[in-house]
Amino acid sequence: MPTIFVSGASGGLGSALVDFYRRAGCQTFAGTRSPSKAGDITLNVRSVPSCERAVRDVVAAAGGIDILVNNAGMHLAGPLVSLDQDRFKETLDVNLLGVWRLTKAAVPHMRSGGTIAMISSLSGLVGLPDDGAYAASKFALEGMSQSLACELAPKGLRVMLFEPGRIATGFAGTTGGLGPADAAADIAMATLGGDAPLRTPVGADAVALFQRIGIDRGDRTEAVVRAVTGRDWQWQNGPAHEGDAPCR
Repeated sequence: MPTIFVSGASGGLGSALVDFYRRAGCQTFAGTRSPSKAGDITLNVRSVPSCERAVRDVVAAAGGIDILVNNAGMHLAGPLVSLDQDRFKETLDVNLLGVWRLTKAAVPHMRSGGTIAMISSLSGLVGLPDDGAYAASKFALEGMSQSLACELAPKGLRVMLFEPGRIATGFAGTTGGLGPADAAADIAMATLGGDAPLRTPVGADAVALFQRIGIDRGDRTEAVVRAVTGRDWQWQNGPAHEGDAPCR
């Protein structure tokens, strides 16, 4: 039974991911600022000590981590030239450095064959008006993740990027689009399987954007991984978990 750790799991997509993994039989821990139920782990991704303690708590309970889902994030809207500097820094601190902090703490405790899933956004591929701070954080996450994928492949760890379109979670004021349970199912099943690219769109609008502007699903990064490691990107040799209940 694989061990899953999901950050930003107090609500929205993070909570839906935790629910899906648990229904599938996975041992799943929910990282949240205010733990309220069994399986919740205190986590503030802006704090190195908090990230390290959270990982230690998961490892103490489960012995290691198989899948880390970096989902914690925040949104800051407004024209770039009108933004408050401290709020802009906070956005970068959560969406980029928060991912780095938690990943850095988790990697030494991840089992070979594990996956690090990055919840990015279409804003990490296309910058829109009044969305520059969020786009900056997600564009940076995309680049960081590609480098990380090359660095961790020799250790037997896979990095995956997910670019959701509109998801009806209320995040950034979004009330329409794909239901969070459906988005969580798409993401979770991809992380549990072996046949998935570096970059995966989530939702019909995301798929349409990928096709319209020719987004690379990861071929370039996968080629670097093969050159560095001598192994194909899908080094897991097929799905890690099979059947209707993939974690059991």
